[in-house]
Amino acid sequence: MGFFTSNEMSRKKFMGSSICHYEITKDDVKSNNFTKLDDFMKSLKIYYSPVARQKVLFTFAYDDDKRELIYIPEVIKYAKEIINRHPYFWYYSTTYNSEFFCLAELINLKNYTIFDMPANRKVHIEQDPENLKRLVYKIGGSLEKFGMQIKDPKGCLESLKIWGDLIMSHTNTHP
Repeated sequence: MGFFTSNEMSRKKFMGSSICHYEITKDDVKSNNFTKLDDFMKSLKIYYSPVARQKVLFTFAYDDDKRELIYIPEVIKYAKEIINRHPYFWYYSTTYNSEFFCLAELINLKNYTIFDMPANRKVHIEQDPENLKRLVYKIGGSLEKFGMQIKDPKGCLESLKIWGDLIMSHTNTHP
């Protein structure tokens, strides 16, 4: 699997097996700046066809910070705001290395505890089945609405299934 940057984005690039890499900078997170991200998400809408579905890898450029992203409250807050501003995020975002966005959505910023399991570097959070169900329904509702807008309900349903499977594979409880 190859990668291309958001600056190199084109229909031809999306048609291949490559993934578009969108890097969120530490400066944008610290300043709570969404201008570049909003422009990128709007530009994705020209790819209403399934060509860009599950083809964008969103990452945070926090290489100088040794903490896992899940331990950085401003990153969690920023991730939550991405999904709030762009609920169709789940349609474009690949699940490859993206479990952080699911975890961020499940976290209550006012009261949370993270259990780090360094042996396998996976992060698990305890959730009740109803909370997981709400997350899947939230993603499903967003994707259903977006699917009607772009005339790709089947693709949106497939995206929901992929994200639902990911949510269940990275949690300790199953609804």
